[in-house]
Amino acid sequence: MQLVAKDNLEIPELNSTDWERMPDPTRMTNSFEFGPSWWFHLPMALIGISWAIRLWKANYFAAANPALENGGLYNYSKYAAQNHFPQANLPATCLIHSEEDIEMIMEKISAQNLQFPFIIKPDVGERGKGVKLIHQQEDLEIYLKEQPVEAYLIQGFVAKSQEYGVFFFKNPATGELEIPSLTRKIPLQILGDGISKLSELIQNHPRASRYQNLIEVSDPSFVPLQGELIKLSPMGNHCKGAVFLDYSAYINADMIAALRRIFESVEGINYGRLDVKVDHLSDLSEPDRISILEVNGANAEPAHLYSPEKNYHDGLKTINSYFHTMAMIAKQNLQDSRNRYRESDTWASLMQYLKK
Repeated sequence: MQLVAKDNLEIPELNSTDWERMPDPTRMTNSFEFGPSWWFHLPMALIGISWAIRLWKANYFAAANPALENGGLYNYSKYAAQNHFPQANLPATCLIHSEEDIEMIMEKISAQNLQFPFIIKPDVGERGKGVKLIHQQEDLEIYLKEQPVEAYLIQGFVAKSQEYGVFFFKNPATGELEIPSLTRKIPLQILGDGISKLSELIQNHPRASRYQNLIEVSDPSFVPLQGELIKLSPMGNHCKGAVFLDYSAYINADMIAALRRIFESVEGINYGRLDVKVDHLSDLSEPDRISILEVNGANAEPAHLYSPEKNYHDGLKTINSYFHTMAMIAKQNLQDSRNRYRESDTWASLMQYLKK
């Protein structure tokens, strides 16, 4: 499939580094990223079922990441998942619950030295749903009323300038770590032309126009200067409009060594993606400079497949390949402990998750 270019931005045969050199790479999309969700979810379900049959274990995914409930496929705690990793790589965080009043919540926030602005999100959830930057206590109170869930994760906002998705495979027998995929996430933005109002720029932007109901601007009539870059979101979530660029070509030995250092104390998490922030790409080779925003398990997608130069067929091949790796990891862990992963527990958790 061909790249989809808008507003006379017909630029053939580009790679991810070319996209980033554009004044606004978030203008670019590929031919499938905004297609129906079943385009990928249905093939993923079929691939998952085929491996369940081959391994004779319906919940084999739970064995891929024994340290995460349901292997991190669904209904698992983000807070528990991140706490398997070194505290030095985690932003200040606290877990709050729906039954707690605002005074108790503010005490918890203060105890962790968290300050506004901070990020809040459901402790159990996925795909960036419910993630919001909170600027003041009033915003927090409104959020808690509008997003009623059992538990929330409050996390210090990491102001580092670059966000990446780092996919990982870890051999449970040898501990060897692989980084097969690296994705640069560029939050939604627009470029001023010195003439159009902010609201008009958003309406005419090929990506921002899809997220108008999520974009909050203080003055829609403001006219940005020509070439002025306006950030519309602080977060690199696709559901908030971020563009994903395939940076896998930048993976090197130093980067892998840095991630191995971070994983030294991590047991039972062998497959997934770390969403991280750094100031520069080179900081991914320095373990002390990497801030982990979120740990994704068996539900993790290799986000590089959404890069503007990718096509749907290659995306399916990538998913099939990654499922194969997850199944092989699970197979190793199932060899001597099949009874540990009871299907009844998994289905009970699934029913609980679907009721939320």
